[in-house]
Amino acid sequence: MARLIFILIVFSVATFVSQAARAPMMSVPALDKSSANIEAVYMLNGDVITGKFVKFDPKLGLVWEAANIKPALQINPEAIDRVTFTGSTPAQSTQSRVILSNGNTLSGQLDLADTQRVMMSHTPAGQIEFKRTHLKAIIPATSGAGKVVFSGPSSEEDWVFGSSKNAAGGGANLLIRGLAPNLPVPAKKSAGKFEFKAGTFISNGAGATAGRKVEFPDKALIEFDVDWSSPGRNSGYFSLNVNLFTDNLKSPSNGSSYALKLSQTGANLARQSKERGDFVSDRLGANARVNLTGIGSQARFSLRSNKKSRSFFLSINGVQVANWKDKEAFAGKGDGLLFTSRASAPLKVSNIRISQWDGSKPIATTDTTINPKQDTIRLVNDDTVTGTITRIEEGKVKIKSSFGEVAIPWTNSRLIQFAKSSQGTGAEKLGKGMVRATLKGGGILDFMLISWAEDKLEIESPIFGKAALNGAMIDSLTFNASSKRKSNGKTLTKKELKQLQRDKEKGAFDRLNPAPPIPKLEK
Repeated sequence: MARLIFILIVFSVATFVSQAARAPMMSVPALDKSSANIEAVYMLNGDVITGKFVKFDPKLGLVWEAANIKPALQINPEAIDRVTFTGSTPAQSTQSRVILSNGNTLSGQLDLADTQRVMMSHTPAGQIEFKRTHLKAIIPATSGAGKVVFSGPSSEEDWVFGSSKNAAGGGANLLIRGLAPNLPVPAKKSAGKFEFKAGTFISNGAGATAGRKVEFPDKALIEFDVDWSSPGRNSGYFSLNVNLFTDNLKSPSNGSSYALKLSQTGANLARQSKERGDFVSDRLGANARVNLTGIGSQARFSLRSNKKSRSFFLSINGVQVANWKDKEAFAGKGDGLLFTSRASAPLKVSNIRISQWDGSKPIATTDTTINPKQDTIRLVNDDTVTGTITRIEEGKVKIKSSFGEVAIPWTNSRLIQFAKSSQGTGAEKLGKGMVRATLKGGGILDFMLISWAEDKLEIESPIFGKAALNGAMIDSLTFNASSKRKSNGKTLTKKELKQLQRDKEKGAFDRLNPAPPIPKLEK
């Protein structure tokens, strides 16, 4: 007994010392509100109306078809928070990513950039042209990289579902190095399960598992969205275990793999390998302390892995937060991907995508916020060339530097940044009548929405003017960005929707069509 007390004291002191020496928590930006695989209208007063988009008309407003309600609702845009849409995320791995001076981002093919203008094709708005002064940065597409090997889930097919009895931290046979000896690892029994619904895995308790076999590339980019929202709360608690390269799709602890453990306060990666009949877990490097509290209740996680170098890079919402390296032989012995919920609170996993990675260090969102005094090209080997970029065309970036004009191959460029952009350094507030579109596959565009029928949006952008936008690319539309929102709303029932429809037919103003402002009296 005395020995156990002594061990506990030593372990507590060691834990306190290690915590005192830890680096401060990092913060990451919040994701723009996305569809969460639900087609719905979110009102400023908190009401939620599920259903189906019909059209947007400058006179009628948003025409929305709610379930079993006819005729379709006509919703005043001034009362809308956002509209979300369903649909798969199209792969855009072979396209370059462009960051504009107003904070907008979009993917496409850069055809030409000189000192006056920029021309792009294959964007969500088709072919566009805008002034060079509106261009802030470019993340070039890398030739030969980015092939998508898996995107989903789109169904339950090929997935293995179960419930792990040891989701709380370790299994009966899993030994975790670094803990004090002779202290048992707690095992929490649970009957949690994952349910597939509309492109999302939803857990109902700790221990829920969902896994499948995947053809992992030797250099892989593994991405997925996590939503840990709870009714009535903007942010809650979550704990998720993701086993990579595992040879066991039924247990997070009894398999040779790499275990990525995530929560709203941190992330760590451990190698799991079998030694003398037992599975042993060794953490790779330090725990990444990340502050996800206050950014809402959803995030996108991206893990880059290189089998040959046994290196791993973790990014959250586009910001790199950790990199780990395994000094021993590669631990993964299988081709399995396994998600395990380790908390009783509900958890949603969606937009899973696994693709090839070119092996270069990821470009974080923070890298593009710098305002260089000169145009700057960061090369794949992390060298930089500064000067004045005169032209980008036919796979070459021409730049006048201190040692003369040089032409750098596009494929050798990792990040291109421009000096003297005409506007601010980040996402700007939306002006009156403007909407913000979050695009499937990544990207944000601000514009005036003129009309939307079928899959065609007529828009006017402050950057590239009037254009037609492909409606299939829209993940969500945010209206009235400067207006106050109520967070604790409710989904309207069929009875409430019918009452709103009757009020509208009588000419009464309601939550869908708020009363116009009271006119001012003339003096």
